[in-house]
Amino acid sequence: MKSNIDNYCAQVCGGDQRGTGPACPRGIDVHTQLPADTVATPLTGEQDGVIARAIELGKRQIQQEIAAGRIPPTVTDFAKLHDFVDANEFGGLCEDDGEWSRLFPRTNDQETEVFCEAANRVQDALDQWLGNGTERNALLIGNLVENALNAACLAIQDGLKLNYGDVAGVFFSGAQKEAFREMFTRYVLCEIAMMSDPEDG
Repeated sequence: MKSNIDNYCAQVCGGDQRGTGPACPRGIDVHTQLPADTVATPLTGEQDGVIARAIELGKRQIQQEIAAGRIPPTVTDFAKLHDFVDANEFGGLCEDDGEWSRLFPRTNDQETEVFCEAANRVQDALDQWLGNGTERNALLIGNLVENALNAACLAIQDGLKLNYGDVAGVFFSGAQKEAFREMFTRYVLCEIAMMSDPEDG
């Protein structure tokens, strides 16, 4: 249903708090005189490209932090990342030079507003992506499964008093190795699912 209100400025403060940015201190867009969140900031194709690349970079960075043990594999909320690392740096948002500083300068309130909206898009996308346990833990799972395979082969080789691993290298290749990976990936995901979030006590 369309609202009959077409000028919030007159009703909220009489239009005397415009300020210098795209929105007044009360959150009203100074151009449309409607709530600012109803007006999307238009971005260029180049800016959209930077955002897309930042999202992919942020995913890889989070995977690396999880694999390194700095972020628990159970975290599914972007806001909770701040408990373990400076999550604002994911995606390269805080770099002093590069694409973000060139395409999203912050020399005035309006430019800062555009930067914040772009950064929010990146972080919102990462927040949604964190809900996929297989993807966020992909690097951790890969490392764990590889270590498990090596440990299993070593145990057998030690038990047989072998000083070579050539047969294992041949045996666990192609379909055999993929079957092992699939089975142990499911096992790792099962263990992660049974873990409690650190904040849950």
